Amino acid sequence: MIVLGGTWFVGRAVVAALVADGHTPLVVHRGHAEPTGLADAEHLHAERRSWPAHRDAFAAFEADAAIDVSAENGAGARAALDALPAGIRLVALSSIDVYRAYEGMLARRYTDAVPLTEGSALRTARHVEGPHWENLELEEQYLAAGATVLRLGAVYGEHDYQRRFEPVLRRIRAGRAQLPVGAGNFLFSRVYVRDVAQAVLAALASEHARGECFNIVEAQTAPMGLLYEQIIAAAGADLELVRVGDEVLPTDLRAGGFIGQHVLAGAQKAREVLGWRDTDPHAALRRSVRWHVEHPPQNWDTDFSADDAALRTA
Repeated sequence: MIVLGGTWFVGRAVVAALVADGHTPLVVHRGHAEPTGLADAEHLHAERRSWPAHRDAFAAFEADAAIDVSAENGAGARAALDALPAGIRLVALSSIDVYRAYEGMLARRYTDAVPLTEGSALRTARHVEGPHWENLELEEQYLAAGATVLRLGAVYGEHDYQRRFEPVLRRIRAGRAQLPVGAGNFLFSRVYVRDVAQAVLAALASEHARGECFNIVEAQTAPMGLLYEQIIAAAGADLELVRVGDEVLPTDLRAGGFIGQHVLAGAQKAREVLGWRDTDPHAALRRSVRWHVEHPPQNWDTDFSADDAALRTA
């Protein structure tokens, strides 16, 4: 197996799952850093744009499949496809941000009924997260090549460099007594990082997955206000949620306000075709919170003046 970009968060979990399943991966990445604790694997260090020049090295590994963890856009996908041997089995990781509902969420417009299925409308706007990122482009490249595309919910878990739980955990770390929250109604599908790795294994094993897209999300999704409470409970903390107006929420807590268009996807197709199942989300969240409590960021925001201002309006 070749894993394209497998040293950080999701890729790290995918490599570990492949090794545990008896595979021998080649991890292709820039080589700027190799974090400690990675599963044992061979590495090829090269910038993505240079991969086509390494075709011989890719072919020499004699892999029967490749998993692209971080193509980022169409050019990234093309660089991988131009480097990989012809006919190799392909799995590419994408996101549920390809759906029109994500565009509606950003624009504060209602656009789609939920849960979103693989047949739901896709975005018409491109590069909504900036000029470098576009999952629609990478999907177009990979689907044309017969790949299996896995559309992930918001991935959380150990080694999450985005630190999705940090808005709550930094307040716990600072000993804050109250956290301002707005409507707290927003639903955005999530998925545990180790479950993503299991979805990759399931896609590789299925003869019915080629050229298909699959939503990889948890079966149940807590609204944002409830998620805050679950993180607090998992951390064993005493932090009170205090309702304030959405307009006064601190920037990092804006997701706890009212958001009309939910980005809630369903994974029925992955369950039926791939036989994939997510693990207990409560257990997964507890493991994730515990890891992040034990591994806080080196530099974290200790300014809570926006919290104090918001709480004064309660």
